[in-house]
Amino acid sequence: MSDSGGTIRFPCDALPSEGAQARLLGLYPQRQSGLFMQRVRIPGGVISAAQWRAVAEASARHAPGYPLHLTTRQDIEIHGVPPERIPALQRDLYAAGLSTVRACGDTLRNVTLCPGNALCEGTVDVAPAAEAITRAAEGMAMIRALPRKFKVSLSACPKACALPWINDLGLIARTEGGFAAVVAGSLGPRPATGLALERVFAAAEVAPLARAALRLFNAEGDRVNRGRARLRHVRERLGDAEFVARLTALFDEERVARGDPAPPLRRVTGASPRQVRLRPRLGNIAILDALELGRAVEKAGASLRVGFEHDLFLFGGNGLTLPPALAAREGAPAIVACPGSAWCGRAIVDTHEPVAAMDRALGSDFGGLVAVSGCPNGCAQSSVGAIGLAGCVRTIAGARRPCFRLLVGGGGGRDARLAREIHPGIDAAVIPGVVRMLAERYRSRVGQEDLSFADWALTRTEELPAEIGRVEGWAL
Repeated sequence: MSDSGGTIRFPCDALPSEGAQARLLGLYPQRQSGLFMQRVRIPGGVISAAQWRAVAEASARHAPGYPLHLTTRQDIEIHGVPPERIPALQRDLYAAGLSTVRACGDTLRNVTLCPGNALCEGTVDVAPAAEAITRAAEGMAMIRALPRKFKVSLSACPKACALPWINDLGLIARTEGGFAAVVAGSLGPRPATGLALERVFAAAEVAPLARAALRLFNAEGDRVNRGRARLRHVRERLGDAEFVARLTALFDEERVARGDPAPPLRRVTGASPRQVRLRPRLGNIAILDALELGRAVEKAGASLRVGFEHDLFLFGGNGLTLPPALAAREGAPAIVACPGSAWCGRAIVDTHEPVAAMDRALGSDFGGLVAVSGCPNGCAQSSVGAIGLAGCVRTIAGARRPCFRLLVGGGGGRDARLAREIHPGIDAAVIPGVVRMLAERYRSRVGQEDLSFADWALTRTEELPAEIGRVEGWAL
């Protein structure tokens, strides 16, 4: 599984001196001087119990004292790695059949799938299509030198659980066959959800479509201004009609020239029952708990999937006994948070303390996703959260204070809805009380019991700012 294409080699012999090469190996410097984050790519979020244990053991060996961290793209991060330990860490991951290549960098990132792919009755197992896209992309000479990152997701049914609307290319398996496609979505400080293409794509056409989108991105993406360097910025510059025309022309070229075989998709005829869904706080799992979880999953014969909300899904098996700390996270509220200023050099606001307070304040019956980002980049996907919080700094009573923009009503990436801002910056110390108030108002709704939190909040955007102003310790 050694990967030596281009200018990188996995496992590496030393930390690459060039930042772009390090990122292609899944490495980023942390806020703490001299330490690195190593991201491990988990294709489709599918990881065996033995691989899970191998990641935990490698983390304990090379970055003791740090938890495993689950990402929002089905990856696992190991934080606190000294540069001299990186080669040995990567060798351990390689021995377990895992890779860090394309976990970060200006390339095709981890191709994501529904956490329940191949396990939900009546859906389509789309893993072969994901593998076909990955193979097609790896055969392209420019794949590790794109203008910026390129993200692909595949959803196994029209529920769109793989969040197609916030990917560069999102494919949705249709009940009647073929795939619907959404292109050129991405978030960041100025988010935009994707554009639904009118055409239905056969299984044999997903790889040509991916190559066409990559070619268009490579040719037209901005290589000077990284803030304007995603595929959606190409769409914005060209206009939707010209963008679709260019993409369609490249797709027709690829479809005719390559003659890709259809990936062997199958309809899932039996369901594998979900044992449990765990939501570790901040996506962090202590190493001892991670090791115990791996042993328990293997003993029970269960399967393990990394989700999109800092969560873990455990399917099938019998007699599964969870570590107490993780068992307590079953039914925990859905809160996704970036590492914030504790780890990330770009963050301007701490996420850990507000998330801990919100975690205590919200019950398991809230239902909506709270997405907390420590800066305007919105890495926790705040702009599509049912409640979205994005870090900022404002002057309050003459003092500069860490704050959060407050947004509500996003579609979570399952549809085209972006969250709507209802406040430009609330003191971070007050945010847990504001979120608790929103949850209480939602639970007490009358005549709107059938609405999700996101839908309910959009009916209250005129009243909510005044209600926020009455939260203890806060005045607009």
